[in-house]
Amino acid sequence: MDKYKTKMTINKWFSYIKLEQLSLDSRQTIEQFDRYAKKLTFKKVIKLFLYAINDETESLRHLDQQLVNPNLKKVMGIDSISYSQLS
Repeated sequence: MDKYKTKMTINKWFSYIKLEQLSLDSRQTIEQFDRYAKKLTFKKVIKLFLYAINDETESLRHLDQQLVNPNLKKVMGIDSISYSQLS
């Protein structure tokens, strides 16, 4: 999937997720997740896993290898990430 299609697909899917309409408990859990996260916010994790599902990525190790691609990192809004941070 090229950069433009990837960005458009991920953003389109993500636009259907209405985080503000989630329950109070869910929003609080997301806030706690984001407070703890250094590089991977909740939104970035969701986008990353949407990409992995769309690309039929076989494993977190394979996803880590795909994130070597600077264009994909830019689309995902991730500067650098390691396998251990994904798992």
